[in-house]
Amino acid sequence: MLSRLRSVGTRSTRRYITPLTQLRSQRVDLLPCSSRVQAPLATRSIWLFSKKPEATTPTTVPRESAVPIPEPAPAPPQVATGSPVPPAALSAEPVPADAVAQASPLPPSDAALETLATFTSLQYGDLAALGLAGWSPAGLSTWMLELLNVSAGLPWFHTIVAGTLLSRLILLPFSIKQLRNSSALAPYQPRLLELKEELNRAYQSGDKLAVQRVALKQRRVYEESGVSMIPMMMMPFVQLPVTLGMFFGIKRLCALPVEQLHWSGVSFLPDLIVPDPYYVLPIASAVLMNLQLSAGAGDMVATADRATAANMINAFRIVSVISIPLMGHFPSGLNLYVFTGIAAMFVQTLVLRQDAVRRMLRIPVLPKSTDVEPVTLRESVDHIRQWFSEQNRIAQERAMKGKRW
Repeated sequence: MLSRLRSVGTRSTRRYITPLTQLRSQRVDLLPCSSRVQAPLATRSIWLFSKKPEATTPTTVPRESAVPIPEPAPAPPQVATGSPVPPAALSAEPVPADAVAQASPLPPSDAALETLATFTSLQYGDLAALGLAGWSPAGLSTWMLELLNVSAGLPWFHTIVAGTLLSRLILLPFSIKQLRNSSALAPYQPRLLELKEELNRAYQSGDKLAVQRVALKQRRVYEESGVSMIPMMMMPFVQLPVTLGMFFGIKRLCALPVEQLHWSGVSFLPDLIVPDPYYVLPIASAVLMNLQLSAGAGDMVATADRATAANMINAFRIVSVISIPLMGHFPSGLNLYVFTGIAAMFVQTLVLRQDAVRRMLRIPVLPKSTDVEPVTLRESVDHIRQWFSEQNRIAQERAMKGKRW
């Protein structure tokens, strides 16, 4: 019996000794190399019938070899607002850059946002995703601005200026055609005015045959001048969608707003979304509008008599001045478009007034006698009153004729 127990104990000893030896050889020290502490493994009795494991005596670690525990850093001094900084705070060691980077993030500054907006420029299809680009005149205008901004890499200030000039270039053939027709009709203007008065009398009398005869006479005058009536009447309506499309397209860009318009790319007009606080662009647009009216007054004789043309010019001058407070509440990007458009029209009028340019473009050269003489505002007000009184008289005569019949 005793020999049998000894054989069982020998097998158990072989079973436990090998794993313990491997564990001692593969032990990993978790403490630094300078202060390794090799704690003894707890030994266990290898005999099956042992009541408790053998007691182990812990190894005493020297004080010098122990791992030093860092002391907590002192709290930073509380400095009150307006009080001088203590010398101890000034002599403190600077905080490393890595610790600052790992700290909690602060709100980005304006310079960081500007840099972020520079690197997050628009891509093709962004305005369509925002619902701004489409097949309407305003949608096509914003799509053209997106093409200019993305393909050329222009800032938004230059994008709006380039888009405005491109729209004026698209309308240039229609403007030349309209100027060619109005200049061709200028020599026939007195005759057309007589036919217009005759037509008014025919309408007042209610003679339909007389109305048809006057209409045939007007058609003959247009045929003699080489001008077609319907294309000439439709020419302003062809240019209107492009002009209004650019206006409302840029207005929608600023009203959304597209965040890239906050950084225009120029220092004197940094933000295109906010209004101009000094009204520089609205006032400059009004001044350019008056200069353009003075330069293009001679071309208005073909569509109206001199008195009517002069009064229309005065009316546009009044509108340009009244619109300054209204335009001052619009975003700067929209005012930039208006200013650039009026400036382009003014330069175009000056160029097309040159005789050499007119001959090259087959535009009839108008004599100096066709220039419109300016009238005073009082004369314009009297003209408007006279026109309204004439319209009231005509309406009363028609009412009386209707009662008689």
